[in-house]
Amino acid sequence: MVPLDKNYNIFSFKCASSELNDFLNNDALADQDNMISRTGLCFWKNELVGFVALVADTIEAKAVIDGLEHYEYRKYPGVKIARLAVDSRFERRGIGTYLLAAAIGKTLAVCESVGCRYILVDSKKNSIGFYQKNGFKLVEKYKNREFFPMYLNLQPIVTMIKKTDID
Repeated sequence: MVPLDKNYNIFSFKCASSELNDFLNNDALADQDNMISRTGLCFWKNELVGFVALVADTIEAKAVIDGLEHYEYRKYPGVKIARLAVDSRFERRGIGTYLLAAAIGKTLAVCESVGCRYILVDSKKNSIGFYQKNGFKLVEKYKNREFFPMYLNLQPIVTMIKKTDID
């Protein structure tokens, strides 16, 4: 995955969502320049096949079921997957899973320097299963919204990595 910049041809990318296409073509670069989001591009044989945009976010402490027992703040820090899309011609080939893994990896890298316990997403209804399959949990409190807030606790992943490093 490479960071978006003005030198890449992004206009051949077309996913099923006109909103996501519009974001990539008209907003992603400006959002980067304004320090709102960072977009990573995924290429296969010089063809743009997917992208993911990340932003800083928080999640209410009461909204998660796997938080700390004694946490003094109202919200946990997190990184949100603001946009994740795969070109329609390349769907069902593992690219979305790769983009999600890359987003988690980037978030874990942030955790080295900045407190960040969760990776978050406001999922479209038809993507809930994808995120659940990858360990995300629905925020039950907000499950009646247009987009469904979901989260993944990074603590078990970090613990597993540390244990692997020791073994």
